[in-house]
Amino acid sequence: MVHNISLSSRKVLHNVHLPYMVQLPKPTGYNVALKNAAEGYDKARRMVAWLYDIADYESSIPQTFTLQQKTDKYTWELSDNFPPHLAVVPPDQSVSAPSIFSPVRLAQTLLIMSSLWYDDHTDLAPGPEQNTMQKLTEWNQERHRDQGWLIKDMFNAPNIGLRNDWFTDEVFAQQFFTGPNSTTITLASDVWLTAFKNEAKAQGKDKVIALFESAPPNSFYVQDFSDFRRRMGAKPDEELFNDSDGAMRYGCAAVALFYLTAMGKLHPLAIIPDYKGSMAASVTIFNKRTNPLDISVNQANDWPWRYAKTCVLSSDWALHEMIIHLNNTHLVEEAVIVAAQRKLSPSHIVFRLLEPHWVVTLSLNALARSVLIPEVIVPIAGFSAPHIFQFIRESFTNFDWKSLYVPADLESRGFPVDQLNSPKFHNYAYARDINDMWTTLKKFVSSVLRDAQYYPDDASVAGDTQIQAWCDEMRSGMGAGMTNFPESITTVDDLVNMVTMCIHIAAPQHTAVNYLQQYYQTFVPNKPSALFSPLPTSIAQLQKYTESDLMAALPLNAKRQWLLMAQIPYLLSMQVQEDENIVTYAANASTDKDPIIASAGRQLAADLKKLAAVFLVNSAQLDDQNTPYDVLAPEQLANAIVI
Repeated sequence: MVHNISLSSRKVLHNVHLPYMVQLPKPTGYNVALKNAAEGYDKARRMVAWLYDIADYESSIPQTFTLQQKTDKYTWELSDNFPPHLAVVPPDQSVSAPSIFSPVRLAQTLLIMSSLWYDDHTDLAPGPEQNTMQKLTEWNQERHRDQGWLIKDMFNAPNIGLRNDWFTDEVFAQQFFTGPNSTTITLASDVWLTAFKNEAKAQGKDKVIALFESAPPNSFYVQDFSDFRRRMGAKPDEELFNDSDGAMRYGCAAVALFYLTAMGKLHPLAIIPDYKGSMAASVTIFNKRTNPLDISVNQANDWPWRYAKTCVLSSDWALHEMIIHLNNTHLVEEAVIVAAQRKLSPSHIVFRLLEPHWVVTLSLNALARSVLIPEVIVPIAGFSAPHIFQFIRESFTNFDWKSLYVPADLESRGFPVDQLNSPKFHNYAYARDINDMWTTLKKFVSSVLRDAQYYPDDASVAGDTQIQAWCDEMRSGMGAGMTNFPESITTVDDLVNMVTMCIHIAAPQHTAVNYLQQYYQTFVPNKPSALFSPLPTSIAQLQKYTESDLMAALPLNAKRQWLLMAQIPYLLSMQVQEDENIVTYAANASTDKDPIIASAGRQLAADLKKLAAVFLVNSAQLDDQNTPYDVLAPEQLANAIVI
């Protein structure tokens, strides 16, 4: 057990020169400050290790606690702005920020957050002089060319702005199949189809009307953010904005309608930049290019349409960062961890299957609540802090576990799993990869849990009092409060699915929604976190928009916001280390002292090797070969939420 430093050990520290403690002169520039900060973090980390050694204080020996001890250690915090979470990370589970993040990227982020910019900080963000998209694109390209050999920054890795076609309909649409949020595009309901048809008739859009009438069934999909106001507790016509941190920012609740051709081309047809409760109260714009093969329209200069697409991606930034990424992986998985720690004994097979997928999640989430959300997300979002916290809490409480099992989720959104390899869906690489990964993980979990030693039949599951206690803890108002978690788990099938889901959230799902942020979001014009000018209130106003109107919506006069928008994705997209990927997990499982897990681990390792080849083929079949989709490649797939 972790113990206190003894008095005799403390005496050793007197008059001892502490290693790595060096007083540095005041930095003369940004790069010097950054270099010092990065070195400081590394020295601090070594300093902690040295103190543990000399004080005879063990921090890394695996500990085993009784169920009662775990219940006492893992207590819920139920009274702050966030959904239920761990009150205090136990010392034996606590991991410091420098151990989680790249020291250089973390130092860069802290300098930006604290406004410690020096004479050359302007290199990291554009200014008012970059007042055209062409100038912004050239500025982005120049930053990538000027990378130093020692200190790298957010421009070290490629971003979408290096593509000459980043603003086109094709690249815009493909982001909802292979971008950071590929999880919410949904078959358009009859209600939405009727609404857009009526609006097309009102605006005299004959080509759009003809397409509605001629297209095969199930050809129209939506990215629907129309429920933002309801979920945030705002009125249907309330203007969404955030005036904190010295920069007025606006949020929007966009809706985008897409046409998916039989050959898999996803094409945007219409956009509502900000849905305010009804079509009559909202602005709707239709794409001049009804046919994705139409080259008669100059997409680069179609500023009203480009502005509308920016609104969609800004809305998607909010949904992705606050819900799809933060809530649906980090916070939901934390609830699983705390409830399992409180109700499952260390020897329980479900606990043993889940624990390797937790690693640093609790410490990481504590940092997110104390720093990332209040100090980064709120200052760059277009929604007020009360709206943001209400949005997160509402999403957590209503997280629908069973409907989000991968096969059920894909089916409900209009992507039949038995048709994912058809031409129509070949560009939806996320769906194809994630479904295969779910099947593989479920096979692993099933082979362990169905063994006669654990759950030979449904009765053995129904009679497991710890599983029932786990369910109760997840649902209880004094626990996680997730009422959509099963009231009870009474069959082997149900238990296999739920354990698979918990691993899925921590590993492939988090990987899919986290590690693409740097590429798609460090070039701020592609996906700004907010708009920096009011939204248009009529279609006539929007149709008059020029390039200057779109530029005014970007944070060219708000450097801190721009830098945070670009830096945070870079901080969070560090390459997955070999010892953290799912291939290494399978290798470790294959040598587990439990022969049942070891056997399943060996099969998992073989299955992952096969999946790696399948995923390469899926990426090679994309129409867009400029940006491969390899985020779920097993060697790049994090085994846990590690960043």
